[in-house]
Amino acid sequence: MKQIFTQSFSKKAVFVLSCLFAVSKASAQGIVTIKPEFFHVDASKGLILINTPSPQLLTQNEALKVLVSGAHQYTLAEPVVSVDTRQAYRVTEGSSTYTAYFTQIPVLQISTRHQIVDTPSRYANFSLTDAKGTTVQAAMGIEIRGGFSQSYPKKSYELTLWTDTVGTSGRDMALLGMRTDNKWNLQALYNDPLRARIKAANELWQDMNQVYYKDMEPSAKSGISLVYTEVFLNDKYQGIYALTERVDRKQLKLKKYTTKIMGELYKGVDWGMGATTLSAVSGFNNSSTIWDGFEYKEPSEQTEWQTLHDFVDFVVNSSDATFYSQYKTRFKLENAVDYFIFLNLMRATDNTGKNIYIAKYKPNEPYFYVPWDLDGVLGNDWAGQHNTTTNDILTNGLYKRLMKDTPDSEFRGALAARWSALRATVLTKEAILTKLKTNNDYLLANNIYEREHLAWPAYRYNPAEETYPATWLTSRLAYLDAVFKPTTNAVLGTQGPAQTVALQLYPNPASGSLSVEFGTGPYQLSVQNMNGKTLLQTSIASGRSQVAIQSLPAGMYMVRVKSATSTAVQKLVVN
Repeated sequence: MKQIFTQSFSKKAVFVLSCLFAVSKASAQGIVTIKPEFFHVDASKGLILINTPSPQLLTQNEALKVLVSGAHQYTLAEPVVSVDTRQAYRVTEGSSTYTAYFTQIPVLQISTRHQIVDTPSRYANFSLTDAKGTTVQAAMGIEIRGGFSQSYPKKSYELTLWTDTVGTSGRDMALLGMRTDNKWNLQALYNDPLRARIKAANELWQDMNQVYYKDMEPSAKSGISLVYTEVFLNDKYQGIYALTERVDRKQLKLKKYTTKIMGELYKGVDWGMGATTLSAVSGFNNSSTIWDGFEYKEPSEQTEWQTLHDFVDFVVNSSDATFYSQYKTRFKLENAVDYFIFLNLMRATDNTGKNIYIAKYKPNEPYFYVPWDLDGVLGNDWAGQHNTTTNDILTNGLYKRLMKDTPDSEFRGALAARWSALRATVLTKEAILTKLKTNNDYLLANNIYEREHLAWPAYRYNPAEETYPATWLTSRLAYLDAVFKPTTNAVLGTQGPAQTVALQLYPNPASGSLSVEFGTGPYQLSVQNMNGKTLLQTSIASGRSQVAIQSLPAGMYMVRVKSATSTAVQKLVVN
């Protein structure tokens, strides 16, 4: 027996062949017959993948010597009593030699005579088998999906299940425990060395957030589910993918179109545009499904940009009095808080405007965010490279206004309270890393990383990738704890009885200039780094003033103010 994968493990994930293999009378001689739907061969790579269901002990304790599937018979180089998903086995058929693997991951076979392109969808056959023995077959349309990711050798795909070979109508099916639908995505996971970040991040978001109208729409989801799937395309092994649900009207249970605009859904497809980042507003054209970085999704029956345009205009151009009195009717406060926390916790730099959906349940309801993609997170950028930055705040035009810290500052108060609550539950370091580790361990237990290298030779699994997110997350959580948690002003008496005077700094995080309010003045202000070194010092005559901070590098600081009767200290984040 040849062991290809040499990673050591404390426990062996061993399963043994089942009577569900349709074991023949010859099993006493070590011959086992496997149903063809669970036996997948890539002759060009010399690879065999077997995802047999419900493994149990072999009868008569006979060592396995020969695998039979259809008209083919493969002899193991060395007989085995049990098989291990973490190992690889050399088998031969005539003069041909193969490496055989066993997996408990569902296997999707796609076959088509057509060249798969970005658009339109091409007809293909779809056959999905899982480790429980379930097989799903259908006609489908397939096309390449994604933007920059289309430049990768491993492609992501959009799948539409059909009732016929020409796509006359869609065919709704439930796949791998996910929703019943006819449209699915296959995520290639190519730019994540662990092939686990996008799945862990989407799982974390749904632990944090549910749609606010869940009582009225119990099946509505604020994100998507993903299931790992190994893929063959025209009998060529393509490696590990995530089969995923989609963000659409059905997933969010948005109200259907009748005679007027009902539920709304838009996708951010370009984060460099003013509308998606809520930093500028321009005119629109209802004859186009693209406006200033947004792609129009719902209602599909009519394109009308006016309501979204009005919201962007409100964020960009409304007066402070109008904005702070109305923003909670325009955008759901709880969702804004959750997404701001999630965006920054994951440090999803590609998701501030692009790779995000904005939705509305029905007319006269607030908008809310739904995340998308989430591959460049937890210390990696969108290209899959390490980005060790942990001391910054990701934002957009909406959040810049919400973080401005007005006297009532409901957003900042809600942010502090929500961060404290989540840090005690789903956002502990252990809970976050457990999600990543669970997915990573599942892939390791099924020897995915070895097969991923066989499919894409440029890929090399590096065990150090398992420990890097923990180091990164430790630093990121410490930084966000200082920024998001409730701030207590330390007030110390100097001459006579102490007076409690509130110190207000805004915006915080800040860049360029900082507004400071502290009593009636005069007072001294100093800014120190976290090592206690004073980097800026100035005298302020009145209670409210603007302080130039453009000379300060990005990072966290302590702002100290001292008047004749009071001293206060507060943290400041500079972007």
